[in-house]
Amino acid sequence: MREYKIVIKEEKLPTRVFCNRCGREIKIIHPESGANYLSVDKLWGYGSRFDGEAHSFDLCEDCYELMISEFKISPKKL
Repeated sequence: MREYKIVIKEEKLPTRVFCNRCGREIKIIHPESGANYLSVDKLWGYGSRFDGEAHSFDLCEDCYELMISEFKISPKKL
């Protein structure tokens, strides 16, 4: 979950970020890059279980690490 302030018309940077899983506030190091948290914005396609819904969430590094530890195939490191 993100809270914003408008910096320039139509541009916004997060002022506070909370992990949707654990609820803790995530310290923002570089607001423009989101470097220390995962931010997901997903528009679900028609025919999916979430037909036409838009979902948005943020995860802290601890919760991201927990999530990927359950993956059968690890994320590719670039």
